[in-house]
Amino acid sequence: MTVAGPPPPAAASGFRLLADGLDAFVARAFVAREARRSLDLQYYLISADDTGRLLAAEVLAAADRGVQVRILLDDLYTARADRAIARFDSHPRIEVRLFNPWTRWRGSLGRGFGFLLAPGRLNRRMHNKLFAADGRVAIVGGRNIGDAYFDRESRMNFRDLDVLATGPAAAQAGASFERYWHSRWAVPVAKLRGHASPPAGLAALRAALAAHRLSLRDSGFVRALEDSALARKFAAGDLALEPGAAQLIADSPSKIEGGGSGGEGLVDRLRRRAPLARQELLISSPYFVPRERGVQELADLVRAGVTVSVLTNSLAATDVGIVHGSYARHRAALLRGGVRLHELRPTSPLARRRFERRRFGSENVSLHAKYLVIDRHTLFIGSLNLDPRSIERNTEVGLLIESAALARRAAALFEVASSRAFSYSVALRDGPAGRSDALLWAGEGTDGELRYDHDPGTTWWRRQLVRFAGLLPFVESQV
Repeated sequence: MTVAGPPPPAAASGFRLLADGLDAFVARAFVAREARRSLDLQYYLISADDTGRLLAAEVLAAADRGVQVRILLDDLYTARADRAIARFDSHPRIEVRLFNPWTRWRGSLGRGFGFLLAPGRLNRRMHNKLFAADGRVAIVGGRNIGDAYFDRESRMNFRDLDVLATGPAAAQAGASFERYWHSRWAVPVAKLRGHASPPAGLAALRAALAAHRLSLRDSGFVRALEDSALARKFAAGDLALEPGAAQLIADSPSKIEGGGSGGEGLVDRLRRRAPLARQELLISSPYFVPRERGVQELADLVRAGVTVSVLTNSLAATDVGIVHGSYARHRAALLRGGVRLHELRPTSPLARRRFERRRFGSENVSLHAKYLVIDRHTLFIGSLNLDPRSIERNTEVGLLIESAALARRAAALFEVASSRAFSYSVALRDGPAGRSDALLWAGEGTDGELRYDHDPGTTWWRRQLVRFAGLLPFVESQV
């Protein structure tokens, strides 16, 4: 696969960050286009919206030219997609498997009953995100496949981050996919009730995808596949990559069995393998629930002289208020420990101008990027949120990359996103030495500094609901 000009040094992998949603979409399309033998997709969510269908057409085209396609999809959001999944699976070069599926009741109502009968299993999901081809290139990060992850959703988009990897890192990603694909929790859709597709199903799917692409021929996304700067680099085999060494770290698929059957978890392995921060630790996590242990560990780093900064969603920007409630109860303790807190604003003057310039997507955003930057030399990027659900229940995957150039780029992205132009800085009203846990939020607007004494952009009623949820003792262990 010709994704780069000069290759990275021997035994090194090559990397390129994908921060822009449109670039992330184009990169996946070209990985599918350039696949020659295999194309593997592993996702928590694939939406049947505009970008989802455009990428589905690219995947189908790869299968039509002889590429063996495997799609491993978590079953949580597939209640209304059985027919489309069956049509894909009917292609002789495509196999679809569902991870941890509802085996008896496929409809929405039946799924509710199924969850009541087996909550311990069905409450554990495959949250991995992976797009890989030929064992030579892979995209790993926080994005699912859907409009909101590629800046096309008109109401709100997720600010996310992926990394395209080649070389040994891509081979490790392929090995992780194989482990999940061959696990007993990955069930071929042909074995599930109601998944048989009529002979004309594939032809109907092909026609529908072709008509859909034609209807979007003047959109920024179809045009980007033909003539964006990134598309031209892919087509010319001139995609510049940063060299570095990497370890892919993934949970065992058996983690969903619970009771420690998955062995050592991703977070424990990350703690063991990642270098200890000596100067700076940057944390981007849309859902951030450190609990008492995490608060203590971060405060210990600060006492050791490390600057610790956390970027997460503000209450106005989050799409899961109950998680924010569990995070909010730790804010004062984090600030007293010297941790710097930044909460992404749902919109800003700069985001509004960007939207007006591009004329698609939305000016409203929510943080979805999940990464750590250690001393501007090491970067961890993947699907992992720093919350109990990701750490203890769902399976996750990520790349631990040793590359100063790549880490500095990620740090620059963090600095922009956490600046007061895009986020609120959070502080204790009376300072770390004061007795009050009251907070202040500060940002920058077109007319100067913005200051608030409560979660900005929210109603009193929502703040009370979230505060109440954060006080419930059983909620934090479930989010």
